[in-house]
Amino acid sequence: MIEIPLPTSDHGTIRIADSRLWETLGSIGLLSAHRGLTPWPYTDWGRAARRSLTRAGLTVPGWLVRLQRAAGGGLPTFLLPVPPPAGRTGLAEEIAQLRTVSPDRVREELERWFPQGVPVDVRPLYADPGARLAELGSFLPRYWRAALAPVEESLRAVTEDDILLRARVLATQGPAKLLGGLRGPVSRRGGVLRLHDGAPGGPVAASGASRLVLVPLVFGRGVSLVGAAPDGVTAVSYQAEGAAVLAREVRPGPRPAGRPAGPAVGDRLEILLGRSRAGVVRALVAPTTTSDLAATLGLAPSTVSEHLTSLVAAGVVRRNRAGVRVLYELDGAGVVLLRQLDNGRRVDAPSYESI
Repeated sequence: MIEIPLPTSDHGTIRIADSRLWETLGSIGLLSAHRGLTPWPYTDWGRAARRSLTRAGLTVPGWLVRLQRAAGGGLPTFLLPVPPPAGRTGLAEEIAQLRTVSPDRVREELERWFPQGVPVDVRPLYADPGARLAELGSFLPRYWRAALAPVEESLRAVTEDDILLRARVLATQGPAKLLGGLRGPVSRRGGVLRLHDGAPGGPVAASGASRLVLVPLVFGRGVSLVGAAPDGVTAVSYQAEGAAVLAREVRPGPRPAGRPAGPAVGDRLEILLGRSRAGVVRALVAPTTTSDLAATLGLAPSTVSEHLTSLVAAGVVRRNRAGVRVLYELDGAGVVLLRQLDNGRRVDAPSYESI
């Protein structure tokens, strides 16, 4: 767990910003953490992204995959420049910031990240940070075109809507309400922001943030990314509302006149469970918290909690505690249900092999 002391003054110390670079790295982390099948609602996107990457002959740098696996999707702060305050920033501008990172900073963070020694597959980055970051800067735009450009409109819509929602809460109800309502592995306790992150040794040594930047990510499931600037500005990602827009099976489409709204034609899981409960079952391919599910599906936490209670009672879902968090995942009956009724979907446990 990483703990970041929050600014003592509320005035002008928190802002919300979009980042194409952070979103791109978040999507890479999601792909690398799940072999063959990304969890719902990213499943269809994951299949399409892998096909596009193969056709384009693109392979994620091995050192980047190794870094993300070491922290369950997290990354050292040198890869996550704090998003600038002015307007919408493109990927190219953020990559330009990435290229300015000093080799000394890269090596210092890697030594903190791997106190027992930098692994073999990360040593090329340690040996020549400038060259490796330049290669990453060339790779990321090609990755974006292959994997994310097809869903760019949806990503923009979800992110912009989420920023408007959070900005309204900040303006009308204050920072405490805003921070208390964040989804994903991030929570507030008193004057401290807690990131329930698996990063080895805690990659951020934050004595306190002079200002805090919140970065909504559609691909923010299950992990918080953290960036830090020399002037004390700290950026933290959280799960944006509405990631379910990426799932084809929940996208609303035209229906014949006179036909009432209902499950998608041929969707046996929705016919049996109803749309929102079927969405919960699909999203539990990987262990997930109630708040993560609510953010991903765009449902109220109380609604998700009600569905989970019923699914646990039916033996479809099991509940596990991991430290202060309660995680839900499919039980044996749930795996069978999903395989049999969700168009023969293959349900795998999370894997850490190459994407």
